[in-house]
Amino acid sequence: ERLPKAFRLCPQVRAASMAAMDAPSKVASKASVATSDAVEVPHEASKSTDLESASPTGFDSDSASSSEESVTEVAPAAKCSAPDSAFYLERVGEAGEELPVSGAWLYNSAVRPVPLPSVCLKLLILPVFWFLSVLFHRQQRNLMMDWKVPGEPGQEVTLARTLPGGWQVAINAACVVVLSGYAMSAYIFHQKILDNVLNPLFTPRTHTRHVAISVLMFAISIGSSFFLTENWVPAAAGLFMFFGYAICGRTIQSSSSGRGQIGLGPSRSQDDVGMSFHTHGPCPESGVQQGKCVKATLLGGELGVGQAGGELRFASVQLDPFAVADDAVLVEISPSGACTYRGPCGRANIFRLDCLLVLLLSFGLHLPQFIIGGGGFNQCAGVVELVVSLIYIPVGYTCFAVFGFRVGLTCRWSMMVVLVLCLWPVINLVLGGKGCATLTDLVSQAFLPQIWDPHATTFQFNRGFAACTESAYAVGGETLLVASTTIAAWVHIMSNFSFLFGFLSGMSQMAFSKAEVQKVSIA
Repeated sequence: ERLPKAFRLCPQVRAASMAAMDAPSKVASKASVATSDAVEVPHEASKSTDLESASPTGFDSDSASSSEESVTEVAPAAKCSAPDSAFYLERVGEAGEELPVSGAWLYNSAVRPVPLPSVCLKLLILPVFWFLSVLFHRQQRNLMMDWKVPGEPGQEVTLARTLPGGWQVAINAACVVVLSGYAMSAYIFHQKILDNVLNPLFTPRTHTRHVAISVLMFAISIGSSFFLTENWVPAAAGLFMFFGYAICGRTIQSSSSGRGQIGLGPSRSQDDVGMSFHTHGPCPESGVQQGKCVKATLLGGELGVGQAGGELRFASVQLDPFAVADDAVLVEISPSGACTYRGPCGRANIFRLDCLLVLLLSFGLHLPQFIIGGGGFNQCAGVVELVVSLIYIPVGYTCFAVFGFRVGLTCRWSMMVVLVLCLWPVINLVLGGKGCATLTDLVSQAFLPQIWDPHATTFQFNRGFAACTESAYAVGGETLLVASTTIAAWVHIMSNFSFLFGFLSGMSQMAFSKAEVQKVSIA
């Protein structure tokens, strides 16, 4: 009789709670596993979604959903001292258990806070972006030369051609065309790269893999920052790869401490027993209690139909107005308008303190060297630049396209990441200008005047350090210099196009859109 009313009305929950009093660690583990199974959804964005395993108990979710109609007031959730996983990725339950990551994968793949611009519009804007970026780069480089900033703007080296002129020109043209096609293909097929590679890589199914990928990305970021003055492009690519992990990887837990954290995982708090977002699932006998519902804002994205026949939607959860996070959940809206929790969509890793600290130690402390390299200084053509660029482009293009056009527009704190941490649009113009100007200068014979001359027996190359040029020439001749410069240019082009145009397009649509913001209460 001393148990809360919800426990007395619901035998299944009462049994679980009594077991928890005797063996809390065992019940927590089982509840975590049940929750992991409960929220699994497929990661295909455009297909209808089957959620038959969404309710870990045998309760009828429709009953709990329909009872939400009687709620007339929604009280704010209880405050906690710090959000879950605020400082680092916390482990809940056993180390090897699977996490409910499918909602996070689906969120990255399918969320649409604003309509995406058409392919034709992107093709029209790309030349404008190119022109403005090159113009910005020219001004930046001229100022750096006038101010005599520390660094190497480029040393000219004269070398002999190792192949007949006609053959070398044909190979040069093939390098530019093939590598440019590789970069554009990575941009065009970024959705498939996200679904099949980056979602499982950056948001793994187990806590151990989460920690492993975090440590790897932290090491890449901090280690790369020390080479910005020696080989700028690979070093910058290492920083960008970490940032891509921080904005597209999402933090997930098997369960959370309370209803204020249900974006990370279902609540295990006894205060939330009977609600659809509790680890034991909804309890229709207890009904929906006032003050326990969670307010959320619906986001765009076509997800299909849920297990109860309702519409599946993403919802942004922001209980505390001062909480810095982009927590989101997957909900099902019944025909009557009732909203039921179906699973967590996680929180972007960039909102964890450990990721912010690594960003400060790598990018923040080395910002001057980063900007100087963006002006075309401290370049080093060669095998390292070629290989790192080839690896980075599918990762970077995918992450920045997803964040720039979609995920970065879901809430005000995601937008602040773009405006504050990315120093939008200055950094994007620096990097976009660096990429566009590098490819333009290569093709227009500024770096290699003899690139299209079939009669030349020697050639001059003036991009980067002379020692790097000579080392690259010894390994792969003029071909390696052309290939390395081409792919190094593409490292910065489409990713910064996504951030500049994607964010500008999204903000413009939000400013002029007449669509009303849809608020719901998750029971």
